[in-house]
Amino acid sequence: MANIAIGNSKITALNVNQVLTQTAADEDGAGVAQKFVYTPTGKDARICFVVYNKAAAAITATIVAGVGVFGAAAKALTIPATALKTSIFQIETGRYMLTNGTIEISFLPAGAGQLVITHALTVGVIELQ
Repeated sequence: MANIAIGNSKITALNVNQVLTQTAADEDGAGVAQKFVYTPTGKDARICFVVYNKAAAAITATIVAGVGVFGAAAKALTIPATALKTSIFQIETGRYMLTNGTIEISFLPAGAGQLVITHALTVGVIELQ
């Protein structure tokens, strides 16, 4: 499983149109997961993952457990099996941050699905301040 960095889409101003940076998966093995790594740029806050799934097949997203006093246990979520949908979910950075300052999330296609061909998976992150 190859790691891939997620680009930052930090909201820097109110009432201004901003572009959401989406990072495409590059792991295309059948039934193979890929880990995405995000490095928050601000103080502990909330981030919103934005996930696009082309296929009518589910993807399991697993957020790696955080460390430290406020660290949360690993969390698995299901990206719905609805074709051509964008899903979002929010986490607290302080609860899932690792000792190296990153947040890691793995995406696993159902069955023999492929993240690139089957799902055309893209992942973005919006930092909410």
